[in-house]
Amino acid sequence: MTEKDKGEGARAVEATVIELLPQAAYVVELESRARITAHAAAATKANFSRLRPKDRVLVELSPHDPTRGRITKFLG
Repeated sequence: MTEKDKGEGARAVEATVIELLPQAAYVVELESRARITAHAAAATKANFSRLRPKDRVLVELSPHDPTRGRITKFLG
């Protein structure tokens, strides 16, 4: 599992897209088997098209709500 400490307490972890939700949200499964809801970061929406189930992504977890995150990078 790749983890990088970010400023302000957020951390980035690798995850797999499990389910597509309305409003550009996704259910992703972390390598720890936890499932969270994540949305695509505004800067990355233009860089990758549509995510599909089983795609690998880098998710920045919210320091305030451990069940929410932001997809920051498409890994393939």
